[in-house]
Amino acid sequence: MGVTALLLLSFLGLAIIAQAQDCSKPIGGPNMNLKGDAILQNTFPDGSKVSFSCNTGYTPAGGSSSITCTAGTWSRLSLVCERKNCGAYPEVENGNVDYPKGDTLYGDTAKVICNQGYNLVGQAESRCDDQGWTGRPPVCEVMTCDAPKTIPNGSYSPQKEQYTFRDVVTYTCLNDNALSGTPLLTCSEDGNFQPGSPTCVWVDCKNPTIPNAEFVEGSRPPHRFSASITYRCLPGFEKKGASTITCNITSHWSPGIPQCIKKTPATSRPTTTTTTTTTKKPSVTTDPKDPSGGAHQTKPWIIGVVVNTAVLLVQLYLV
Repeated sequence: MGVTALLLLSFLGLAIIAQAQDCSKPIGGPNMNLKGDAILQNTFPDGSKVSFSCNTGYTPAGGSSSITCTAGTWSRLSLVCERKNCGAYPEVENGNVDYPKGDTLYGDTAKVICNQGYNLVGQAESRCDDQGWTGRPPVCEVMTCDAPKTIPNGSYSPQKEQYTFRDVVTYTCLNDNALSGTPLLTCSEDGNFQPGSPTCVWVDCKNPTIPNAEFVEGSRPPHRFSASITYRCLPGFEKKGASTITCNITSHWSPGIPQCIKKTPATSRPTTTTTTTTTKKPSVTTDPKDPSGGAHQTKPWIIGVVVNTAVLLVQLYLV
């Protein structure tokens, strides 16, 4: 009885000692730390309860943040901390938002790029931090151009106080002056009208004098820019050059004043007569009895004798 009681008391004491065992400092999961004063302690009495919180830039994504010390062992920590997501950056009118890293999580950046013809006012880049996107969204303002240059003897339209990107002005010349250059200028993204301003030029081509030619149709003096004249040569003369010429911006005729040149008389060629003489060869017969197969000529006098004899025989027979 006494021994049994002693053993029971011993086990009870051991159980009490085991139950009263302290816990060491707990270690949290990724991207979290102990909260409050617990971070300063190294040991925790039995029954102690501590909590964890997610680090800056991370948010709770489920599970309990608290654990309890029981007989020297901490309960399982189920808290999960995920990287904070700032979401899409605010839209910027006349601009686009680019994400260099392809995401909107804590530490990522967003960059605003204005459309062509617009200037960015403000900070182009923003960073996702614990409070969201840093700074204020920038603004994309349309580019403007100073008024185009005035030119002597010319004007442009429309005329207004301010010109914006892609506005177009048209130049015209006054008092019969001709425009040299491009009449249309556009407000470009560098803040200037492009291309350069044209000029107004006084054009006066001299009246052409073409010997042995006559006027067909076209301009009469004075000859201004783009005036054209058509000529033709008199009979007996042929044209060298273009029939129609045009007064160009440099006060010259283009492609050049033609000429009328006297035609060269046609030269007759001598006639050559060719006479051909044909020689008749005597007939040739072949004697089959000739072992050489030789061919020999039949003389004309032999043929005559034979013919005459045959005629004579016929006459005698008839008598």
